[in-house]
Amino acid sequence: MLLNKPKIKILQEFTKNKDNQIYGRAIAKKHNLNQKTISNILNNLEEQEILKFKKEGKNKYYFLNKRNPEIKEIIQLVEINKKINFTKKHIKLKGLFEKLEKKTKGILIVFGSYVKNIEKKDSDLDLFVLGDIENIKKLEESFGIDINIVKSTINKFNKNNPFIKEIMENHVILKGAEEFINLIWQI
Repeated sequence: MLLNKPKIKILQEFTKNKDNQIYGRAIAKKHNLNQKTISNILNNLEEQEILKFKKEGKNKYYFLNKRNPEIKEIIQLVEINKKINFTKKHIKLKGLFEKLEKKTKGILIVFGSYVKNIEKKDSDLDLFVLGDIENIKKLEESFGIDINIVKSTINKFNKNNPFIKEIMENHVILKGAEEFINLIWQI
């Protein structure tokens, strides 16, 4: 199984919700790609048993093949790729991200304007922590950025909560990708 950039880009649509059902034309439109190219990639992902589909009228709706024993690992690779691209895009904050990871016990996720690519010069960095994080005041001062932290525990985690749904829709996992994926899939 080889996951190239276009396949990873398409699979990112399925990291938002493990139950997502998406048709090719919507993906092509969102990413400004040729419909035929998307169709070929989706068919290839289906042949690799990463995706399955169901037909409704003329539309083929694709979804993750949850019976594939490697699907969680595949999604984890996609999440790691998102993190790599995110830290490359925000190279000035890469050192901050690394220090935040060290200060976190548990899962660390970026959400909000930075992930949506709508941040401004004075935007704060929104973090979701499932677990605990040490005091970060000194990091805020040294990197010149306000950090907004929302903390929770695994016991209180509810994927049906509107706030959690928003995080699942637009997120980058800095630490704990495997744990987060397992948490999402068990609930």
